[in-house]
Amino acid sequence: MAVTAAMIKELRDNTGMGFSDCKKALAETDGNMEEAEMLLRKKGIDKAAKKADRTTGEGLILIERRGDDAVILEVMCEQEPTTGNDRFLAFVQMAKDAAFATGATTPDEMMSTKTSSGETLEEALKGLIGTLGENVQFKRMARVKIPAGCIFGQYIHFNKKAAAVCVVKASGNGDGLQELANDICMHSVAMRPVSLGRSGVPADLVEKEKEVFMEEVMKKPEQMREKIMEGKLGKFYSEKCLLEQLFVKDAEGKRSVQKVLEDTAKAAGVTAEVIDWKRLELGV
Repeated sequence: MAVTAAMIKELRDNTGMGFSDCKKALAETDGNMEEAEMLLRKKGIDKAAKKADRTTGEGLILIERRGDDAVILEVMCEQEPTTGNDRFLAFVQMAKDAAFATGATTPDEMMSTKTSSGETLEEALKGLIGTLGENVQFKRMARVKIPAGCIFGQYIHFNKKAAAVCVVKASGNGDGLQELANDICMHSVAMRPVSLGRSGVPADLVEKEKEVFMEEVMKKPEQMREKIMEGKLGKFYSEKCLLEQLFVKDAEGKRSVQKVLEDTAKAAGVTAEVIDWKRLELGV
């Protein structure tokens, strides 16, 4: 069967593959559109395997909430323009749908999930890599549950390279805390805490800091060492823990995130606490 321009255009529209690839696939399958699509899909998988080790330094961080569930997703690619590509964004939507369909906490748990097109998320990703001609990775995700009556805060930086979500629990009507919940997320995107509180700071990070501090402390009189160490660790935690950081929007720059939350809640006639928080930054 002769391969026509209309046939090539149809196959390109269906697969997103290049002109020469589509023309060749149609020629090899004697103009059978379905077989040509399957052939291109297999070639796309082969291309994906070859590109798997290429660096992905661009991408998007996105937030989506559905009911009492919310997720942050990180999908990475090689070039900034790809983040606006319709097929790339379609895959991002597939990833969102799979996240809510499975309740997964890691991308790997979602890869075998069927998408709306009937293929698995893994197959869709490999096909996307073949179509775009560059490496794409669904690298990380995080999720939070939002209990009834709790406040959901969120913030995505304007370039969609960093985002955060939090859940605030109030003792009563916490409607007046919504803006603050969003601001706490904005603060965390800017100030890059590693955990909500001290218990969440990785033990190896704490030990490394202690080793550094110990070299300084051992030069001081013995009776002062314990107090100096406590002070240095306190400063370390105030930089690494979200609730202990000085709140960026505090006019005087003296109150911690925790203190601002307490004061704002008190003014609203309630008590409140941040019960969950997640943050992702592209490639970090």
